[in-house]
Parts: sequence; structure tokens; C-alpha cells
Amino acid sequence: MNNKPFKDRLNPILIDKWGNPMAALPNVQQNARKLSADKTIVAKIIGEFKDRQRAEIKKWQQAMAAIRNPDDPRAYLLQDLYDNLESDGHFISERELRKAATLCAEFSIIDRSTGAVNNEKTDLFREEWFYSLRADLLDCIFKGVTILELTNPLSLDFEVVPRRNVQADTGRVFLEASGSKYIDYRSGLYAGRIIQAGKNDSLGLMADLCGQLIWKRNAQQSWAEYTEKYGQPLITATTNKISDSDIQHIQDMLDTLGEAARAVLPEGTTIKIEQFTGGDSYKVYDMQIERINTEISKPMIGGTMLTSDGSSRSQSEVHERNLNEKIAARDKLMIEYIVNGQLIPIMQRWGHAVNPDTDKFVHNDTFELSVEAHWQIVSDAISYFDVPVEWISKTFNMPITGLKKQAAPNPPEPGANEKKPKAHGGGFSANFR
Repeated sequence: MNNKPFKDRLNPILIDKWGNPMAALPNVQQNARKLSADKTIVAKIIGEFKDRQRAEIKKWQQAMAAIRNPDDPRAYLLQDLYDNLESDGHFISERELRKAATLCAEFSIIDRSTGAVNNEKTDLFREEWFYSLRADLLDCIFKGVTILELTNPLSLDFEVVPRRNVQADTGRVFLEASGSKYIDYRSGLYAGRIIQAGKNDSLGLMADLCGQLIWKRNAQQSWAEYTEKYGQPLITATTNKISDSDIQHIQDMLDTLGEAARAVLPEGTTIKIEQFTGGDSYKVYDMQIERINTEISKPMIGGTMLTSDGSSRSQSEVHERNLNEKIAARDKLMIEYIVNGQLIPIMQRWGHAVNPDTDKFVHNDTFELSVEAHWQIVSDAISYFDVPVEWISKTFNMPITGLKKQAAPNPPEPGANEKKPKAHGGGFSANFR
């Protein structure tokens, strides 16, 4: 097994002006770094202002119209709206929970012909770069089609091409989101280092959730305004003073009363504290926000009881199985298709020790048993099958020096086999043998 560090096992290569690999050259690492400095799509995109103003339903409708324009679909209005709304706490919780169901799953690189796990090649993927890549790929579920560019072939660093600049239907990345100059990322030297997640017309779950997120934010803002107006009691003063100085003094005392709950007022002045007796704002706004949270949870993780309070453990377990066995299983399939169909060929192209014809990325779909349950199964199997001692020692992490010798049976005592006369009587137990 090769014990060299990960980066030292790579085959350093360069590309020609058409993007094809060239033979290894000296100082290849320095040349590879130039790829990310002056030859990447990400480096050529012009930084622009993003709309962070208050989100409104009208903006959502305009953004959807722009992205669905059959002549020239543009994504920047919709993606700016996504970036504005994704700070919602409940949305963040549901998104991270769904992504974690796939990111924390075990995986292996296996031989396509034998199904045997290749531990050395699997270790190539058990690095930070692959975790970050999968996290970016999973974002296409929420934000739509995602384009990633290989910016450093040696360390396998991928960067997300800003979605606001991408026009996936035509394979273009606009240098300015609303401009006319673009790069064709599906041809030339860019094609050999691009990964696409999602279909060309995919807008992600947020396209349907924007309305809910906007209404929730508006409800929170309205509740804050309501609290500012009616959260504190109304304090009034009645006085028989008419001079401007006395009235100003009373006003100052009322302001102080609101903070310190005491005041010195002129003679003939009375104050009155009136509590607001209007409708129950808690039910009006909080119930609306709670309802919106459930509408966000259902399409994202298939239920509401994994991140919200649940009244039944059995129902929560059903929702958890929906996430792990159905929704996350589909997300894992997407990752497998992308890794096997796009990533591994790119890695081979850039000299990494993987081959799409013989190597396959798979998630481990096995389930876990407790140590006690596993031991019981093995103990039962030993009665019928020969189980290797080395496997038992390794599986249960216990030292085994050898098989225990069975003690020879003791010889029977004289007269032990002689039949004894049957005893008569003996009570109720004498009727049983």
C-alpha cells in the first residue's frame, strides 16, 4: 500500500491551449496555481451589487418572469432573492438537516467487476475537498442548477460559479449578470474541469418556497411594528397648568416615568396608565409563522417533527425514516451519478489514480447493529458454521490467543446407570417427570 501523502501521489500534468492534458513538466505545481489565477471562469466574473432590500411578492414574480424568459433567461434576480431569504432560521435548520443525512453517510470506491472495496482509492475521497464538493453539489436541491469549476487540479479545489451569472440552457456564464459578454463553459479548455449538478431548467426548492419565506418575514416585521406601538402601556397626564414651562416639565416627567417608573409632577396633575386591550397579536402573528414553518419543512425533509416539537415519538420516527430512507436516499443517488459520471473522469483526466471504467463510487447502505445483537447472531452461527477466529477478534476488538480446550467428561460413578425403584407417593410433583 502506498503510504505517501495524498498530494504526493498525484500525477502532475498541464494542459495545452485547448484544455488537453500534457506530459509532466518541472515546477508543475507553480504552473497549476496559475490555472486558478488567470484561466478560471470564477476569476473572470465581475463583482456586482446584490439586491438586499426588503423582499416582496412582486419581486418574486418579476424574478420568476426573468428566469423563464424563453428568449434570454436571466437568473440574477431570482438568485439575489434566494440569497436574501436563505437567512431564515427555520430554513437553515431544515437545509442543514437534509444535507447532513447525505454528507454523514459512509461511502466507498469499489471495483466494478468484483465489488471489492479499494481502501486506498477510498482514502483519496476521504478528504476535506470531497466533503466541500458534496456540500456544494447538494445546494442544487435548494438553489437550482449548480456549476462547479476545478480551479486547482492538484488539491482538487472546486469553486461554485455564481449562479446569478449562469445561463445553463445555453451553457453560458455572463461576466456581468445583466451584460452581454459571456464564456461558453461547455467547450474549449473549460469543458474538462466543469461539473454540473441539476438539470438546465432546475430552479430548486426555493423557487416554490420564496412566497412562504416572504410572508413569514413580513409577519415578523409586522409583529415587531405591532410590539413597538402596543407593547408598552399608554401613559397619559391630566393637568390644570397652562404655562409652557409646566407642560414641558410634565412631558419630561412622563418620559422619565417610562424608564424609571417615578416622577415629580406639579400640583393638580394626575397620570393614568392604560393597558392595550385589542386583539391577541400572539395568535395572529405567531400562528401564521408556525404555519409557514410547517409548509417549509414538508417539501424539504418530508415532515415537521424532526426540527419542531413533536407530541409522539412514533410519529417522529416515521418522519425520520421518510428522510433517511426516501429523501436522503434520492440525494445519495444524485451524488453517485455525478461522482461516477463527471468527477471521476475529470480526476483521471488530471492524473489522479482512478478509472471510471473499473472504479465506482457507492454509498454504504448497510444498517448498524448493537454489539449485543451482533454478538448474539455470531454466537448462534457458531453452532452451525466454522467462523474464523481472526474475524471474531477483529470484529469485536477482543484478543483471542486460541481455541479453548474442552474438558473431558467425568466417568460415571459405579451404579449410576442402575435403575432405581420407583418411589410411591411424593405428592403432586410425583405425577411429572
